[in-house]
Amino acid sequence: MGGVFNVGGLITGLDTNNIIAQLMLLERQPITRLQARITALEAQRQAVLDLRTTLTTLRSRSQDFQFNGIFSQFLATSSSETVLTSEVTGTSPVAGSYTINVTQLASATVATSSAVLGDAINKNVSLDTSGITTPITAGQFTINGVAFTVDPASDSLQDIINDINSSAAGVTASYSASTDKVTIRNSTPNDTSLINFGGTGDTSNFLAVIAVADATQTTVSGETEVVSTRHLGAVDPSDVLNTVDFDAGTVTSGTFQINGITITIDVTVDSISDVLARINDSDAKVTATYDSSNDTIRVVSDVLGSRTIDFTSGTSNFLSRTNLTTATQTAGNDAQFTVNGGATQTRNTNDVTDAISGVTLSFLSTGTSSVTVSTDDDSIVEDVQEFVTAFNEAVRSLVELTAREGRLAGDASIRMIENYLRDNIFSQISGVSGDFKSLVDIGITTGDTFDSTAIAQLQLDEDAFRDALADDRLNVESLFTNTGGTGIADLFDDYLDDVASTTGFLNERSRTNGTIDEQIDAYNQRIEQLEDRLETHERRLRAQFTRLEQLSAGFQSQNTALASLAQVFLRF
Repeated sequence: MGGVFNVGGLITGLDTNNIIAQLMLLERQPITRLQARITALEAQRQAVLDLRTTLTTLRSRSQDFQFNGIFSQFLATSSSETVLTSEVTGTSPVAGSYTINVTQLASATVATSSAVLGDAINKNVSLDTSGITTPITAGQFTINGVAFTVDPASDSLQDIINDINSSAAGVTASYSASTDKVTIRNSTPNDTSLINFGGTGDTSNFLAVIAVADATQTTVSGETEVVSTRHLGAVDPSDVLNTVDFDAGTVTSGTFQINGITITIDVTVDSISDVLARINDSDAKVTATYDSSNDTIRVVSDVLGSRTIDFTSGTSNFLSRTNLTTATQTAGNDAQFTVNGGATQTRNTNDVTDAISGVTLSFLSTGTSSVTVSTDDDSIVEDVQEFVTAFNEAVRSLVELTAREGRLAGDASIRMIENYLRDNIFSQISGVSGDFKSLVDIGITTGDTFDSTAIAQLQLDEDAFRDALADDRLNVESLFTNTGGTGIADLFDDYLDDVASTTGFLNERSRTNGTIDEQIDAYNQRIEQLEDRLETHERRLRAQFTRLEQLSAGFQSQNTALASLAQVFLRF
């Protein structure tokens, strides 16, 4: 220890370090016992936490009977799920069989720009200034093995067409201002051979820009022909609006309305894509997209049915410039169907919630299907089995924890919980009408065999339970929960609320700074006090042994001196 000279038995020959260690080990026994108590308390706290979780699960299963309408579960099945599917979505479905004849599906209204958005290109000026949407790179392209060169800074589209037509490529090229597309066809009559576009040495994107390289080739008037798949002057939806060359003229900033919802645009910052995204994010209930193949805007109603989409121009002329005020609208259809041969009904959706009470019908195709609504006994059995499983798990946990070697052995309060559950699970339920008075009467027992070494567990006789449901469903339900609050689920919920809820005594024991933590804190404080005492005691022992060594050294020196003096006297 600091300040203490430790000679370790150098003079006396004693193993003082070992002696002190053995003495201190004896002195530490009270601390060891306290640490063991802390370990036991921590194990108890975890045991209580685990038990509380198990009991909370049992309480939740009990509450299911009270609040989740377990005995009011229904199932809707469709005889032809290619025609429609059915699902119970309401709280009060009416059991029975229904014949549904779907004669028409609901569809969406589609509106499309009445004309293309972009202005046709000028074929007689350089490609760079022609208004073509995609820039053309200078270089080489190939048709039927014949190479051509293009310089967009000086060549016009007509120049390139003239080069193709005067070449040995065997094709004739032309441009139509009305369609803003290029047509290339075999120049030899009745030549249906494939036109080959591109070659290994090509460096220009010309064929891709005029959209013929991957176009479908067809036979027209006896010869193979290919036409651009898109307008050459089609707009680029990512360009800022005030830089776009619209066929109908420039677009102005401001507002417009779709289905009464106002959309605001700024042509100096917004692109077509920005505006379409704003429309789709609004409450207009439509989905707007740009059709690059046709250079038009397509607007589809999110609401099915025959209602058209309303386009109203405001301070911005966006709708007129994109040809939506004069859009071609294909009105959707309302769903049409009959129930049990009755009058034709219409809905503006294929998901019908009010044709059969509590049931949603989802139409998939025209045709007839029988929908059967019945009680869902399978789900009821499953929920009751979950309650039985939760009860068994709670009892098993209680028995194991309070057993002789259990972490809560001898804990009377925990044993009390087990006794309550066992005493009440088969109790006669008061205030119920019918032949069933306890869970035993409906097939819930501990089984036919008895094993004194095993923990008694509940078993559900599914056949007996289903028979009881068929005989008197309300009576079965009342054994679990009833208006008088005397059902098994009612009793367990009330009791376990006092035991396992956040205000229950289990939580008071196991929570942070709860009663177990308070005991652990008290033991830790006692250990700190004992550690301080042991440290003082060890210093005292080491000082005493050091003094012993010092005294022994002095005695040894005196003995040596006396022996020397005796030798002197002997000489005389």
